Amino acid sequence: MSRPRVAIVGAGSIGCYVGGHLAPFADITLIGRPRVIDAVRERGLTVTTLEGTRRHVPADKLRLETEICAVAGHDLVLLTTKAVDNDDITAQIGPYLTAESLVISLQNGVRNVSVLEEGLQRSFPSRASRPLVLSGIVHHNVVADDPATYQATTSGGITVKDHPRADPFVQIARRAGLHVDVRGDMRGALIGKLLLNLNNAINALSGRTLREELRDRDYRRVLAGAQEEAIAVSKAAGVTPDRTGPLPAALVPYVLRAPTPVFVALARTSLRVSPHARSSMADDLERGRRTEIDELQGVVVVLGERYGIPTPVSERLVELVVDAEQQAIAGKDVPRYTGPQLREAVGL
Repeated sequence: MSRPRVAIVGAGSIGCYVGGHLAPFADITLIGRPRVIDAVRERGLTVTTLEGTRRHVPADKLRLETEICAVAGHDLVLLTTKAVDNDDITAQIGPYLTAESLVISLQNGVRNVSVLEEGLQRSFPSRASRPLVLSGIVHHNVVADDPATYQATTSGGITVKDHPRADPFVQIARRAGLHVDVRGDMRGALIGKLLLNLNNAINALSGRTLREELRDRDYRRVLAGAQEEAIAVSKAAGVTPDRTGPLPAALVPYVLRAPTPVFVALARTSLRVSPHARSSMADDLERGRRTEIDELQGVVVVLGERYGIPTPVSERLVELVVDAEQQAIAGKDVPRYTGPQLREAVGL
């Protein structure tokens, strides 16, 4: 296939960024909220890398849709929806897929493939006729300057489960300038990304940019506590997290607790963060939407209960985010915590 047909379901920051890069090499359909789709239809889609490389895709070079039925007839479906919506998403897309469909999850979380496969059973009772679902990871943060303009604000690339049917996506993504790795066993990579994503809750509760938050030692102490709990439960599950920088995952909490000048000197070599970067969970709270906390610290809590490992920091962060989420959905002011306040709130 010289030009694969690719549907991006849940086209927001990540989906539009990936779609904007793929558009010269594939027939792209963006399926998203009217706010996003209408803006792209009016102004086209602009994506910018962390290094400043800019690409503009005219609207007439994209298929722009708000209805999920538009997923029909595509070779590849990229899911960039929230992981907490996977049950609903599989019910919606299932009737429009076939046994030849390939679904790649580019979502946060470690349970996406199993949840998606289980959900697709409703439309495909026979495993032999079920679409293939593969895991993927987007390692960089993307922010929307406006609903038609998206910028990568951290370094990183994409990791995808190694499978022959994923090869066309890997090839066009690389041609498009995206850094893509393939892995036979995704478990370590998924846990490694989870460790990074545990900061989403802390950033959302701080109300600050990622750069500001990560320069506060108290916020980093909270993140270190959450990461240590996740490392402990992953060890109990028999999974070693991948490195996401120069150090093994087990050493990262020690670096996080280091004085800020030491941390900044070490982090500068492995992570580049735009001054404007925020977590997607911070955006969710700002817009009064449900967050992914159940698939982040919530997973750590579940695994802790399964293996008998205490996870008090993760449990408390779940409670704080759920409270903030409820306030945001109700249209009330979202609670914000200084570094010392958050550290005290989680019992550190």
